[in-house]
Amino acid sequence: SSSSSSSSSCKASTHHSTSPLLQSSSTTTPSTFTLSGHAGGSALKRSDSSSRLKCQRKSVRPYAFGMNMGLPTNLSHPAAQHGRRQVPLSGMCQPARSLHTGGEQEQQVLEQLKNVIDPDLHQDIVSLGFVQNLTIREGVVSFDLVLTTPACPVKDKFKKDCTDLIKQLPWVKDVKLTLSSQHRPAGGGQKVENSQTGLKDVKRIIAVSSAKGGVGKSTVAVNLAFSIAKLGGKVGIFDADIYGPSLPTMVGVENPRVVRSQTNEERIAPLHYQDVKLMSYGFTAKARGGQASIMRGPMVASTVHQLLAFTDWGELDYLVLDFPPGTGDIQLTICQQVNIDGAVIVTTPQKLSFVDVVRGIEMFDTLNVPIVALVENMSYFDCSCGTRHFPFGEGHSQKISDQYGTPSAVVLPIHSSLSASSDSGTPFAMRGDEEKDATPTALREGFEMLASNVVQELSRLGAGGFEAPIVEFEETSRKFIVRPLQGEVVEWTCEQLRERCQAAKSPPPCTKSTGPKAITPKGRYAVEIQWNDQHVSIFPYKVLKAGPQ
Repeated sequence: SSSSSSSSSCKASTHHSTSPLLQSSSTTTPSTFTLSGHAGGSALKRSDSSSRLKCQRKSVRPYAFGMNMGLPTNLSHPAAQHGRRQVPLSGMCQPARSLHTGGEQEQQVLEQLKNVIDPDLHQDIVSLGFVQNLTIREGVVSFDLVLTTPACPVKDKFKKDCTDLIKQLPWVKDVKLTLSSQHRPAGGGQKVENSQTGLKDVKRIIAVSSAKGGVGKSTVAVNLAFSIAKLGGKVGIFDADIYGPSLPTMVGVENPRVVRSQTNEERIAPLHYQDVKLMSYGFTAKARGGQASIMRGPMVASTVHQLLAFTDWGELDYLVLDFPPGTGDIQLTICQQVNIDGAVIVTTPQKLSFVDVVRGIEMFDTLNVPIVALVENMSYFDCSCGTRHFPFGEGHSQKISDQYGTPSAVVLPIHSSLSASSDSGTPFAMRGDEEKDATPTALREGFEMLASNVVQELSRLGAGGFEAPIVEFEETSRKFIVRPLQGEVVEWTCEQLRERCQAAKSPPPCTKSTGPKAITPKGRYAVEIQWNDQHVSIFPYKVLKAGPQ
């Protein structure tokens, strides 16, 4: 397949500037930018020679969104190139730079380490390049296991498995394994280095969003951040809600004041709680004084930009953005100005919330931000009598996962300890061991699972562990052809696909003339088929690659 190419350009001022939040006034005027092509997916082409309707891999051109305040920002989403059949190096680490492969002992060690398999990429750690700087001296085996994140949830298992396997060799006296990390960009691509932005040393940015308010999004965002910090990552939280900031209430900080950074006077110093960095409009003097935030849209977007970009975040492995509810100006502005690596969608079991969540998924799909986790909050509660109750009915989260191919939802129960922790200023994820007996196990495990899933999904995306297949319709045979990057080609008839359609509206009967009018990618996990009888279907790639059952 082939793709059309076009360019986009944007000019932004680059003069040196002090944070407008520390000045008496500020103005922001977005410079113009051009985004060529369909923002949510590639165009469709019909080839006269092959008579095939192709769904080409998503191609989103780089674009920039500049502000005239001395802080040019640039977002470059990598265009998935059509027809490129090469496989990027996978895994959670960089290629080995000084791997010793000579000698019988080195080969024996490497053969043992090949038995350690990455659970996400399903390849051994030697082939993936995890092992670096292997040396053997007098029976002592030393090497580095280099990960892309210090918060890797399986790092301890990797270390134990490697040590146990190497010690099985009769000549080995000791094993010295050093864990380290080396960043590789995830879904959004590599950031452009910019000495004038406080985000330049932030490795990955996660958006926590919900298209509807009152679903517990901020609670999930705060506990996600602190759960990742417990895995070993350097984490920050940014509260992007200007009208109703939640962070100052949920995280109790002593002497919460926004001041200049001691290391850079042109930056704002973030606040700290348990080694996690924080920033919110609620920490500013105006908000602490109880004054209402009465602002129009452009002023709100400017304030959010100043707080986010002028904060001296320093080196962070993950920055969690707590989006305000909805899909409006703030969400769009942040996604245009900041390279977001993945989004976490929070919902509740009600059908009304489900409908709004679909809008949120569509927004991130349009902006080429992958969905890395789905959370169904307030799903159920367990009565003291032993009965599990679903006060809002059975959830629709599994239906979203099945329809859009997103990662399976993490289900969180209702429990009074969660709201009590939030109101007291102590995140639930940071409750001490002395309170563990009173802590609901399902809730604690839910946040731990969410943190692990997000970290692993971002690592998988950054390691090139995902590539959408090519989906095309061959008119001569009247069949859909699914061509994955690896694996066998799969064929579907129109009748077989229509039978698997899970749309709310049942498809009309399939006739001899029924066929696709358009095939469009839906994010990274699914494809939309618009049929010539006006019906619309969405199929996850994993369903298409599995073939008819």
